[in-house]
Amino acid sequence: MRLSTTTLLLPALFLSVSFFSCVPQQKAVSHKQQLAVLDSQLSRHSKKLKELDAKRQNKQEQNEIDDTASSRIQKYIGVTTAEIDKLIAQNSILIGNMVVEKDDWNKLKKALTLSQKTSKMINDKVNFINDLINRNMVVKLEQDVLFEPGKYTVAPAVADAIGKFFEPAAREIDQFTQKYPDFPLSLVITAKGYADGTSIVEGTPLYKALLEGIKLSGTTPDSKELNKELSRKRASSVIELFQKYTKDRSTMGGSVKNVMFLTEGKGDALPSIKITDYSLSDPRRRIVLLFWSVFPD
Repeated sequence: MRLSTTTLLLPALFLSVSFFSCVPQQKAVSHKQQLAVLDSQLSRHSKKLKELDAKRQNKQEQNEIDDTASSRIQKYIGVTTAEIDKLIAQNSILIGNMVVEKDDWNKLKKALTLSQKTSKMINDKVNFINDLINRNMVVKLEQDVLFEPGKYTVAPAVADAIGKFFEPAAREIDQFTQKYPDFPLSLVITAKGYADGTSIVEGTPLYKALLEGIKLSGTTPDSKELNKELSRKRASSVIELFQKYTKDRSTMGGSVKNVMFLTEGKGDALPSIKITDYSLSDPRRRIVLLFWSVFPD
């Protein structure tokens, strides 16, 4: 009895097709397992971001980070968290498929490659935010040391030696930016001025200068408005000196692409919620807080 060539080839062809069809399924299982591991890592990153966001909020409440920086960090955390959620949702569909067809196999390979790349980027972002939030981002400057009574410009002798006041903030900025040379960064410097609760005597040179700055038509400003203007002017003086200091120093690192300088006058608002025994003319109220923060562009 003679078997045809076709009859002999059929079993071999069947075995060949079976062999090659099972290999992608085995690889698919491996890829799914790798995706599941990456998704687990991403979930841990998401949890860490929530913890960092809570810490950001607490630092803002403690006046250890300025409002602008806090808002931008919150937005950055939100965008990164949404990126994680989207990637996990996409991967979950592929991981859940029982049988991987040819089109699904290609999607699975692309998803794994994308997840590996994105996971590393997100890990870098989480480390960046964790490092930033855990740093000291504020320097307290005592106005009684910087300013003479009734003045809002820094005394010349103090201005000449201003480096000792600014060095801690400048050093922190240098160390942070140099640690992340691959991140294009924006730097925000904010000076927030505070005044005590004493009234500024009407008719004095200081009163007239502040009145001109407020420019209220037809109304006489009260003590709160005058103190707010005084604290704003003192904050502006500090930020101008810091700009000059950092320009002369010129060591902020090549990764810093944009620098923003902001000022805010808080008037007789209390600088710290931790201190509960402020008096009306308490010198601890007469301060300028110099904040810094860095963000990826």
